[in-house]
Order: sequence, then C-alpha cells, then structure tokens
Amino acid sequence: MVPSFEKRVRAFAIDTSGVTLLLILSIPLGQTIAQYVAISSVFIFYFLPYLISNGQTFGKRTQKIKIVNVDDSNAPLWKILLRDLFKVGLSIVTFGIYLVIAFFVMSDKTSRTIHDYIFKTKVIDLSPERINNNVLGTSESLRKRGL
Repeated sequence: MVPSFEKRVRAFAIDTSGVTLLLILSIPLGQTIAQYVAISSVFIFYFLPYLISNGQTFGKRTQKIKIVNVDDSNAPLWKILLRDLFKVGLSIVTFGIYLVIAFFVMSDKTSRTIHDYIFKTKVIDLSPERINNNVLGTSESLRKRGL
C-alpha cells in the first residue's frame, strides 16, 4: 500500500526534529563538543535505526512506513544508507530546496521521490487498510456524533 504524503512528511519531521533538538541542547557545551554532538545526532536519528530495523527510522516506525526495493523485497542496508546520505546531503547543500522539489515530484500513485527513483526504492505503508464493512450505512444520529 502506498503511504500518504502526510505520513512521509511526519516521519521525516520526527527524525529531523530529533537531530535539531540534540543540536540545540549541545550549544551550551562549547564549539568542539557541539560539533561531535552534531555528527553523532545525525548518525543516531538518520542511520542507526536502519541497523536495528531494516528500512525504518524512528519517524518511519512511528508512522508505520518502510523503505523497500521497487519489487517489494527488503532493500539492502547499503542502498538505504546511500539513499538517506543522498537525501540529507542534498537537502543541506541546497538549504532545503531539494526537499521541496522532491516532494513536488512525488506522485500519489507510487509515492516515490527523486531519491527513490535514483536508488530504485519505494516507501510502503505497513498499517492495514481500513475496510468499510458498513453495509447498511450510518444513521443520521450517529453521523451527527461523528461515529
């Protein structure tokens, strides 16, 4: 199943917020220590989770999405790490413009961005599809209550 645009953005925001939080907390520690914290926080939030859970960072795990190959097989770790290095590197070099362009390129049917096309990966939704088994419909009183 293809994840929604919002799920992908939320997952990326969770990971980026973790890195940013560690960077802000490291400012009072001094210049050299803050540099080590910056490097380690990027590793902790973007790359370490892939070693624990194949294809998922902390943000992807909370949103129940996963990176796989185009043929739905598990993507190798090296491909996932290169994909994220490419994404994070280009977003830093272009001051975030790459992310805006990448998300505009993303289609609703495949949910693949530029880095997905380059590395032949895609993101899938792990949460089960909601099937509406309500054959008779919902009464007006239930609809007014939002049920």
